[in-house]
Amino acid sequence: METLPISAESFKVRFIGAGKMAESIARGVVASGMLPPNRNSTAVHSNLNRRQVFEFFGVNVFSSSEEISGSSSLYLSLE
Repeated sequence: METLPISAESFKVRFIGAGKMAESIARGVVASGMLPPNRNSTAVHSNLNRRQVFEFFGVNVFSSSEEISGSSSLYLSLE
């Protein structure tokens, strides 16, 4: 299988699950300047506290995993 580089301008990280591990990785990516907060996304199903944690540092939060699909993304399933 051939691998192709992903352009840094279009790269996104999308978390399926919004637990402590996803939070730690997202915070690290944002704090390091590797990606701006708006290029990180997660899906939070019902826990309002988890939604607020991610929104606090600028990560896009969606209601379902299906909403965060797309190309040029790294998906991390941490459920």
